[in-house]
Amino acid sequence: MNATRKFFPPFARLALCLVLASGCATTSTLRNLDLSTLTPTVVQERVARNFEKLATFEGRARVIIEMPGSGNQGFSEVFVRLPDSLFVKTEAILGIDIGALFIDQRYFGAYAPRDNILYYGETELLDLKDFLEIELSTEELYQALTGLTLMHVDSTTTVTLERDDLLLVTRTDSSEWRYWVDPKAFVVTRSELRNAAGRPVLVKEFRRFRRRRGVTLPQIIKMTRPLARERITVYYTKQKVNHKIKPERFRLKVAKNARRVYWGSIEHPRLDRKRTN
Repeated sequence: MNATRKFFPPFARLALCLVLASGCATTSTLRNLDLSTLTPTVVQERVARNFEKLATFEGRARVIIEMPGSGNQGFSEVFVRLPDSLFVKTEAILGIDIGALFIDQRYFGAYAPRDNILYYGETELLDLKDFLEIELSTEELYQALTGLTLMHVDSTTTVTLERDDLLLVTRTDSSEWRYWVDPKAFVVTRSELRNAAGRPVLVKEFRRFRRRRGVTLPQIIKMTRPLARERITVYYTKQKVNHKIKPERFRLKVAKNARRVYWGSIEHPRLDRKRTN
């Protein structure tokens, strides 16, 4: 006891107790899990419940895009109205407006103020790399901005314990998905898509989870493509969940003399009139 008091002052002993208590709580949670009842489908459904509680999302974040030889960073205002409406306005660190992006189930619009050009068209024809310079699908963009991800499970999926998480592995002939799930909150904390050689080609990380209005969301989101050496990181400084968002938040503000460039095979000027002003 004397040795403990000598080498661990009171505040250090308190910190150590808190760490040990936290570890015991996690270990206890894992020990009490009955893996026979936690089938891949059950875990998938528990994770989906959190996603289904989200109706609207509003936040401000620092966004960093890294790629070989270059990169961009700035602050973004994010507005999401599920199931399919997304608006992102990005500002450079010095406050210079560098662009805005609107997406819904049918249409998208991307405005570049410096060039005074509005790009618009059908969402199914949208290639985000044309605007973000990084490989990112529309689904991945939603995940990168909300921090919520759903899992792909099938008859090959297995569930095991790895440290403090549940690990789900889904295999195909050419790839493998791995998901690490917090067994208390039932949120995905990390996922990896691996190729046939077992090398990660897409890694998603979610950290600093907070619960707001019944929804558990991360404040830090990272998506990395190791082989391409590309990464997008989102650090939220403000998040609001399930608040009413005014319709005008989803409208692009475009200069009247902006050049309009249509992205598609059949012209559809409807987006200009109803989604911009």
